[in-house]
Amino acid sequence: MKSLKSKSLTALSVALLTSVVFANAAQAATCTLDSVTITSIETSPLDGSGVVFLGSQPATGCVGTYKINGVNGDGSLSTDENIGRIEDGLLNGEQKGSTTVLVGNEFLTTSADQMLDLDGDGVATDPGWIKLAKSNYSGGAWSAMEYSTNPLDALGNSLIEQVLRVAFSCSNTGCTEGSWEIETTTDIISKVQAVLGRNAFDHLAFVLHSGQDGFAVYDFNFNILGQGLPGFDFVTPYSFTGEWNTDDFTNDQGAAQTISYISVWARDPQPSSDVPEPASLALLGLGLLGVAAMRCRKTK
Repeated sequence: MKSLKSKSLTALSVALLTSVVFANAAQAATCTLDSVTITSIETSPLDGSGVVFLGSQPATGCVGTYKINGVNGDGSLSTDENIGRIEDGLLNGEQKGSTTVLVGNEFLTTSADQMLDLDGDGVATDPGWIKLAKSNYSGGAWSAMEYSTNPLDALGNSLIEQVLRVAFSCSNTGCTEGSWEIETTTDIISKVQAVLGRNAFDHLAFVLHSGQDGFAVYDFNFNILGQGLPGFDFVTPYSFTGEWNTDDFTNDQGAAQTISYISVWARDPQPSSDVPEPASLALLGLGLLGVAAMRCRKTK
C-alpha cells in the first residue's frame, strides 16, 4: 500500500503541471488551487480500510473570486432539472438577468472534456454539470445539508440523497478553514443499477462563497488526476475527504473571511464509442449511476 500511495502522489504532482487557473473580466481577485484539496480517496465506507490515495491534492483548476451585484454563486443561480443542460445552474452557464457569470466550459481543458448533446439535436452545447449538495454556515453552525431534489428515481424520489452523504466542518473558530467528506453507500450497485443504468463522473467541483467577498469555483479534473490512481475501477464505490479554506476571500487587512456556504457539483460525461473511458471516470464509483438514463427519459 505504501508504494501505491507514493506512486499516486508522484503522478498526481506531475499531472498538476498542466493545471490551469482561469480568469475573466468579472473577477475581483485570482483564486488559488490549494484552497480546496483532496486528502484521501478510499473504497466506501470511510473507515480507513480501503485507501487508494493519501496526501494533499490541490484542485486542477479554479475560477474566481467573483464579485457581481445580485449574484452570490449558485445561491442565486440554482438548478431546476439538474441534468447538466446549458443555462441550468451556475456551472452550466445560467444567466442572472443579462449577466453571464460562467459559460460552462471553464474546466473542459483536455481532449476527453467535451460539451454534451443532451437534447439530441446533434449540437453539443450542454456542459453536463450536476449539483449534488449545498450547506450554509451562519451563527457558528452549518445548516442541514441540502441535497438536490433532481434527478428523480423511478419512484419519484431524489436519487442523489439516496446514494451519497456530504459533510462540511470548520477547523477554527472563525470558520475560515475546515474539511469536507463525500461518502457513497456500500449498497449502491443493487440499489441504483437496476433502476437507472450505469454512468460515471469525470469532474468534482466545489463552490465557496464568503459574505460580501464573492465566490469561487474549484475543480478536480479526473481526466488528468486519474492517471495517477491505478486503483480505480468501475465496480467499487469510492469516498473522498478533503480540506478547504477561504484564503482567497480577504478583507482590507488581508485576513481570510468566514465561509458563507459550500456546494458540490459533479460533471457527467456522455460515453463515447470512439474514446474509451479511463478508470478515473469512476469518480463516485457507482454512487451516481444512471443520470444519463434519466436524461434519456426526460428527452423522450
